[in-house]
Amino acid sequence: MKRVFLHSKKVIANHWFIIAIAWAVSFVFGIIAFLAFLIYSLTFSEDPVDVKDIMNNFSEEELNIILAETVDESVSDEEYLQKLASYQCYFCPKKVDSITMWNGSEVTNDSYIMYYEVKKQFENIIPEKLRKVIVSQIDKSSVQTFRLARSHRNMVFRYTSRETGENLDIVISNQELKAA
Repeated sequence: MKRVFLHSKKVIANHWFIIAIAWAVSFVFGIIAFLAFLIYSLTFSEDPVDVKDIMNNFSEEELNIILAETVDESVSDEEYLQKLASYQCYFCPKKVDSITMWNGSEVTNDSYIMYYEVKKQFENIIPEKLRKVIVSQIDKSSVQTFRLARSHRNMVFRYTSRETGENLDIVISNQELKAA
């Protein structure tokens, strides 16, 4: 052990400049790696959910109603949809993909509207194709779909182009929701 210590001391004394440069380079690359990870996490990962903050905005009872996998008949469809929209808006804006941001939800007399902002114009978007994708992703057995159908409301996906301000509505009619 003494031999290793003495040899290390000699190497450090004779090559301190090279060791200092290697340490500096490692330190700089460490900082670069940390900054790259930080930028990546800000860009591509979702914000962590702060449970305490959610509990400050929603009671446990409200969360049980919103997140229930069965229909609580003591809560009206109107009340449920209002709570659901409020809960969804809490997490917005939320990045959906590289060009789409979900900005929130709203309940109107005849619709449940989800607002999205798209970075580009709609010229390359084919509404019928987008509609088919959306319909295929609707969970037909969910409490949300059941309550929305029972409330006689349409489901509206409103896309707004950031470039032009133009709106594109994809409407899933109440009849389609009931057929689901």
